[in-house]
Amino acid sequence: MDARSAGAATLLGALNDACEDFHRYGQQVAATHGPLHWELIGRIGPGEAPFALVGVVLRYERTTVDLGVDVWVREGAFEVSGYGTVDGRRLLIDLPDVLTDDIDEAIAALREYTRRLCSYRNVLDEVA
Repeated sequence: MDARSAGAATLLGALNDACEDFHRYGQQVAATHGPLHWELIGRIGPGEAPFALVGVVLRYERTTVDLGVDVWVREGAFEVSGYGTVDGRRLLIDLPDVLTDDIDEAIAALREYTRRLCSYRNVLDEVA
């Protein structure tokens, strides 16, 4: 496997790990709150700026919280962002964008942002 293939495989592995982390997070939040619907988000999109999105949607009473990490490829560089929104409108968490041409740095940002979002235990108490 050449370096480019190894980088792609490592990035896909990190995206898979992030999905597993968000899956565990959704289960944990559901176990500590009453009637809660949650679902895992995992998307890959094509285009001029291909992207991958991983995260979780929590629906509690009349409130919807989205937490996720995006990895974009723009002009030969990676852009990683982490966010949380309430009801699709209000910004709850906005992690600073990381722009890098180093795949290892992009993967490190993906992992760190996933860790930070999945450690946010009181999200429903704060918004509901």
